[in-house]
Amino acid sequence: MTLDSLLLGRISDELQLLKGAKINKIAQPEKDEIVLSLYQKANFNLLISVNSANNRIHLTTKPFENPKTALNFCMLLRKHLLGATLLSISQMEFERVLDFHFEGKNELGYPTVRHLICEFTAKTANVILTDENYVIFDTLKHLPQDLNASRVTLAGAKYQFFVPQNKIAPNDVNSIVQLLESPLPQTDLLTQNLLGVSAKNVQEILWQNPTTPMLVATSVQKLLHNVKHGQANVVYRNGQPFELCPFDYLSIGGQKVFFDTFNQACDEYFYITDKLSRFKSKAKSVNTIVKNAVARTQKKIAIQSQALLDADNFDNTKKLGDLILANLYKIKQGDEKVVVDDFYSPDCPQLEIELDKRFSPQKNAQLYYKKYQKQKSSAEHNKKLLEENRQLLSYLETIKSNLAFCTDQSDLDEILSELLPLGLIKKQTKDKRSTITQSKPLSFNIDGWTLLVGKNNVQNDSLTKSALPDDLWLHTQKIHSSHCVLQNPDKKALDDIPEKVIVCASEICAYYSQSRTGGKVAVDYTMKKNVKKPSKSVPGFVNYLTYYTVIVCPCAHSELLNTN
Repeated sequence: MTLDSLLLGRISDELQLLKGAKINKIAQPEKDEIVLSLYQKANFNLLISVNSANNRIHLTTKPFENPKTALNFCMLLRKHLLGATLLSISQMEFERVLDFHFEGKNELGYPTVRHLICEFTAKTANVILTDENYVIFDTLKHLPQDLNASRVTLAGAKYQFFVPQNKIAPNDVNSIVQLLESPLPQTDLLTQNLLGVSAKNVQEILWQNPTTPMLVATSVQKLLHNVKHGQANVVYRNGQPFELCPFDYLSIGGQKVFFDTFNQACDEYFYITDKLSRFKSKAKSVNTIVKNAVARTQKKIAIQSQALLDADNFDNTKKLGDLILANLYKIKQGDEKVVVDDFYSPDCPQLEIELDKRFSPQKNAQLYYKKYQKQKSSAEHNKKLLEENRQLLSYLETIKSNLAFCTDQSDLDEILSELLPLGLIKKQTKDKRSTITQSKPLSFNIDGWTLLVGKNNVQNDSLTKSALPDDLWLHTQKIHSSHCVLQNPDKKALDDIPEKVIVCASEICAYYSQSRTGGKVAVDYTMKKNVKKPSKSVPGFVNYLTYYTVIVCPCAHSELLNTN
């Protein structure tokens, strides 16, 4: 649900418990997100995010990463707000703006007053630090500015609150009744003319089809009361957070989990949705990098293939040089061509050879030999480059395929570690983030047998390396797929492993391949002791000679996936 002014008002009311609290830490986990750590008889972490997709502010108990090197705005906040006391929190009436009023001391010990203003206005959301007279020090996001506009948020300018909108306050019953006397649809009238009320709230207001303007106005008042005093909840659908509600919305169905405070509901909802949103954004960026690398490599292969074809006639060039030397007696300097017998061919046909009249016959022969050497070197060089780029393309295709199976940041980090040696991304500064935890392969339980499935080449290498010699190893035939290992702790012979277990494992293997949406797929399986990794080969590359093959249709078998 969009964080409208009504929901922000509920959060603001709950944040009043922070009055008198002192700031003892300030962190900036993301470029558009800050966390204020305050103490007021207990420790509180106040998260403020102006991410365009997930504007929000709430108390949080979730872990967050604190870069070792602080960003500029974080350093500014630390300079002005560390040790400061929060005097008040006020909301601009029916607007998505909060004003935090702090009192502290400067470097010389003199008292200071600072305002931290938070605007939650979607793409233009921002956090602004000002002095006691609302003169701006700086902003978290530097947005494009129109110097002729009434509101300028540049450093040194005076902060201006939003100009009041020419709309109806939701608690003005008489004005709402007059508004609804119009023949226009009620949904449009309320959405466009009520201050601070989102489309979701309008949907809830009209859910029980109030028949008269007065009943609609009464429904609006009921909504205002429920937003302030109702039991907050998060609505789940298909196991994922779907909606955040300050009370039990009748118009929104799904599995509902209730919380004591709206801040707690926000913390739960936004922790998952923001994490997923940021992950999708980063994954999309990585996918673009890989997609562009694939396109470049394909272009190189086309150019090198053509160059190889052009240079493939180098033996004929050497033959022309030999024929010139064998027929020197026929050639005089100044001749532009010579006709000779081609004794390299069985029937010895006549062949016309072009000459450069500027040079002697011997020099013309040397020119053909020089051209032969150049063509031969070019062919050898392009043949080598062509093979390297074909291998690179195959490797990039596996990475591209693996991106579809990324489920969290650790999976993505492992793929980034593959792109680094290829020069497709720049190495990050070591102290910028904490150590990344290694991700785990997927685990399936098939009639008591554990099947492990790698989600990227790093996991594939690790999985194959750690597998026991008698474990069953699976991979699709001639196409890219995850490495799958069916654990065999009892060291049973291949014939003793149930056929339905092998088929099920093969179906999962086929699903985690390039042909997951295709028809039938050939899957090879063998004991892991038959799988060898060549020295200095790229991640995920192995060889195996002894194997069996089963033809299956791809199937995710998500009901067998271990989620713990």
